[in-house]
Amino acid sequence: MLTGFEALGAVSAVLQVVSFATDVAVACKNAYDGATTSEDDLHRHAKQMSEAVNRVHTRCEQMKNANSKFASPKLQNIAKECKDAADKLEAEVRCVTKLQAQGDILRSVRKAFRASKHQKGRQALQESLLMYQQVVKIELTSHLCSQSDAIHFQQDASFQKMDNDVKFLINRLAEGITDVKDLVKQEHATTRNAFAKEGARVEAAINSHTDSQVLELRTTAETERKCEVFLQSLKTPRMNQRYNDVMDSRDASFKQVFASYEDMRAMFYEDSEHSDDSGDKDGLNKDNDQDDGGDSESCQSSETIRDLDCISHLDEIHHSWDCFNSWLQSDNKLFYIRGKPGSGKSTLVKFILDQDQTRDLVRRWNPDAIIISHFFWKIGSEEQNGIKGLWCSLLYQRLKYQQDLILRTLQRYNHLSLHSDYHDWSVEDLEAVWAYVATFDGPRMCIFIDGLDEFQHKDGFSKLSQTIKYISEFPETKLCVSTRHEAHIKRWLETEKAAGILLENLTRFDMLAFVQKETHHLLPNSHISSESFNRLRRQLVDKAQGVFLWLHLATRSIIEGIENHDSESMLFKRLEETPGDLENLYADMWQRLNAKSTVYQETARRYFRYVLHGSHICIESYSWWYFTSLPLTLQIACAENHELQEKLLGGTSIMELSEILRICNETKASIHKRCAGLLEIHQMGVSFEKIGDNSAAFNEIFGEVAFIHRTAHDFLTDTEVGRGILGCETLDKFPSQQGLLKGLVCAVIILASERALACKMDVVIRQITNFAERWESNGLQLATEMLDVIQPLYDKHVLRSDIWPWVPRLPFLSYLVNNDLFEDFIVSRLTRESSTDLATSILREAWNPKNDVELPQRIFDTLNTFGADPHEHGVLSGMPELVVFFRSGTAFTNLLTTFIMSTQTDHEDETLLTPMRSKVLYPDEACQTLEMAIHMAKTCQNLNAAVALFASLSEAGNMVILPFDEVRRSLKMFHKIKFQSNLVVFEVNLQFLLLYLLSVLGTVLAESELTGPRVQDVMSKIDSPAAKLRYFLGPKAIENTLKQDISSSPKFKRILSPTASLPRNVLESLFSVNFRDHSQESCVPYEGQRDPLLLKITLEIWRSKKLMLKMWLQV
Repeated sequence: MLTGFEALGAVSAVLQVVSFATDVAVACKNAYDGATTSEDDLHRHAKQMSEAVNRVHTRCEQMKNANSKFASPKLQNIAKECKDAADKLEAEVRCVTKLQAQGDILRSVRKAFRASKHQKGRQALQESLLMYQQVVKIELTSHLCSQSDAIHFQQDASFQKMDNDVKFLINRLAEGITDVKDLVKQEHATTRNAFAKEGARVEAAINSHTDSQVLELRTTAETERKCEVFLQSLKTPRMNQRYNDVMDSRDASFKQVFASYEDMRAMFYEDSEHSDDSGDKDGLNKDNDQDDGGDSESCQSSETIRDLDCISHLDEIHHSWDCFNSWLQSDNKLFYIRGKPGSGKSTLVKFILDQDQTRDLVRRWNPDAIIISHFFWKIGSEEQNGIKGLWCSLLYQRLKYQQDLILRTLQRYNHLSLHSDYHDWSVEDLEAVWAYVATFDGPRMCIFIDGLDEFQHKDGFSKLSQTIKYISEFPETKLCVSTRHEAHIKRWLETEKAAGILLENLTRFDMLAFVQKETHHLLPNSHISSESFNRLRRQLVDKAQGVFLWLHLATRSIIEGIENHDSESMLFKRLEETPGDLENLYADMWQRLNAKSTVYQETARRYFRYVLHGSHICIESYSWWYFTSLPLTLQIACAENHELQEKLLGGTSIMELSEILRICNETKASIHKRCAGLLEIHQMGVSFEKIGDNSAAFNEIFGEVAFIHRTAHDFLTDTEVGRGILGCETLDKFPSQQGLLKGLVCAVIILASERALACKMDVVIRQITNFAERWESNGLQLATEMLDVIQPLYDKHVLRSDIWPWVPRLPFLSYLVNNDLFEDFIVSRLTRESSTDLATSILREAWNPKNDVELPQRIFDTLNTFGADPHEHGVLSGMPELVVFFRSGTAFTNLLTTFIMSTQTDHEDETLLTPMRSKVLYPDEACQTLEMAIHMAKTCQNLNAAVALFASLSEAGNMVILPFDEVRRSLKMFHKIKFQSNLVVFEVNLQFLLLYLLSVLGTVLAESELTGPRVQDVMSKIDSPAAKLRYFLGPKAIENTLKQDISSSPKFKRILSPTASLPRNVLESLFSVNFRDHSQESCVPYEGQRDPLLLKITLEIWRSKKLMLKMWLQV
């Protein structure tokens, strides 16, 4: 019998669909909004919704077939619409699941897009679900099932056979619950509780997984950052400059290096045939072949005879290159390339490095082998011609793509994680890291070192030879070196029993090919016959004697003759008169171009002087300083063009970039014409992001002017003829130096005018002050003019000392206060500004422990005249780059702390990157320091104010107060002394610092200086000087830290007696000072309960000084 249960079954199923569909819709929305949504939850909700839809379909069919009075058409329509809604929601679930599977940043982007795209659709579905709930409520309360009907159903015999969800619905209706929300809520209370518990578990798991992923990402980013900082500390600004300056390997003619014997013969004969045919390209020699047969045969015979000498050396040439190729594949440790100056050694090394054949042959030695290199350069900077630059270059290349190895290194040497700059490294550090890296099963290394003769070191070549031997002794490492024929290097190579080649004996084919390549474009329209050309070519190569540079210059001379339509006889005479060695060739080139014009000579002399007195400048590029050599093309253009100087220095107008390019191109042409080929111009080859499309133009105008070769530099500076060309006896140097300085400032102005491209302030200031010091009164006027020009640029942050513009910086005049030449300038500018804040800032920054010169008394008095406050706190400059801390202080505390840092016992301290020496005090300087200190002490309102002092204590008992910018570096240097040093932090009050100053000055000054009323008045205020030991880092703590993970930091031990000052005798020994004559209460006695750790530390520190325990206990 049909009882109406079918209709209620359909209602229950619909309610379930509505409930689960709502859950799915909300979950999808949360997922799109970025909330954590479990994929399992989504699928579970969707599955339950799908099962409910199936039940709706089944029960509606049952209701329809039952012909019951409870049948409801509206309910049937709702069931159909619920199914449609469920289908749409299932599509949304698939979309969300797909996005969540992607697991990257793109997911977030797509979520946001999808959320906006489907927002209206989801809202419509949710509104439909709410509407379905209302229809169900109406259907239930109107005719499907009243409370009495529900009670009747409960009493029916079929009730117990119903599905649980139907029985649950009837029970609720029998209780009078008719609100659909309550029905849904009650119906699924149990299920939802279970879901909630499971959801909480899943969410916790997801959140845990997410946290792990975030931590992993954060750790990965931190690891990558540490590795990058470590690598950048090894990369010197000019690491690749010499390599880049060497002739492009694509322009070099070294085809025979990797050629087989057959290929070498083919190259020679092909080259000979090409040369013989080169004059016949226009078809002029195709007629009368038979008539000229005898002459042709004679000519061929003659050519064969001329080539016999070259052919006879073919076996020797091939054997030499074959030895090099064999060495690349072998286990042999050392190979050399020796050659004359200018023979092309550096070009050959660069060619070898750039060839795929090199890598292929080295990989026959070992498939995983890597090739690294270094180019020495005698006339370059310290990192280009010194041992430290070599180590940094090799280590950088060795570790560049070895993140795991870098992490191992940082784990072994924790202090290295603080290295951020080339200057942070010591040679000992670099050698230790190289040795450590070599202990791992890394790739084999084939190392090329170019220019052993260009190495510069106080110990001479012996230091480099020891380093090369040290490197070669490591397994799986071999080296190829290049050098000139210097006797001591030759003896060393013989001692090492190294194999090698003499380059000038092997390059005849390459030289013939070079001349052919340089001149072939002239031959089709030339009046020179092919036979004459071939003779010229061979004679050029013969006379070069293996020196590629000579060949390059001499070939240029012949080309000029051909372009000037010189006759064949004139060309041969020109070649005959060309000197056969580089020195005489340089002299001859100069004579030919400039002998007839003193104007040309003086122009060229200025150019030479500009280059000889070159320095460097640092230009902002991305987030680092780009070092470029001076002079620049634009700098010389401005130095030579007074009109251009006036426009730029006077600020009367802004020059268009096209006009600047035109002037620079004229200057480049003049350099090429007047300098006889001894100078050349290198483009920077760096992209400046800020100037966008103008980057290429800037590379043109900021090209570096340099000598064509080291031999050209040596010719001008080391030979009598060269010094005569420079005119050392006759030429007034001041005008050229003046022009060079103005040219530099003009270049800085142009950089600043184009989108505020910054330059490094210290470098520009140094150029100006050096000029003033060299030329004294004559130079001072120009120097002050240039200072007035650059100050507005400094104020705009386009001249600055730090790459980051937000780093605290000095007031402009602070760069000059320690140079007495600029006292008048500073006073005049202070008078003009009349600013108390400026005077206070300059006074605060006036003392630095690394400056040899103190603030002049006149400047001190002037600053006080303008109201400088010695006790006003402010942020101080001078902290290392990218350190998150800053230092705050006053002028008074800065003077006192600087004084104690600079007057420690004179000894080496290995924790200092730059070893400090004790300052030698002279009476005049001591008297001036006393005057300033007393002046500031009289107005100090709180002499009990405390400051921190960081100190390093060696095993021998020596103590150094560390400058603030050395504190960070000191931590990383402890390993050098086998963890036998201590790092301590003192808390000292101003009374103690002032007492120390007076005590030290008392050893220099007369007693009368310290017994005057002003000094005694200050002394009377010193009643409780105190120095407390607050933190301690012993050698054991440092050693343990280095054994831990790289993220670990040294842990300082805190002293638990903050009120106790160290005893007087301990302080006197620590600070190497005698307080006895300057205060009856020089230090408060040690009172209160002794901190056991403090006692232990003090005993440990002073045991090495052999202080008796009894003395300590009696204090």
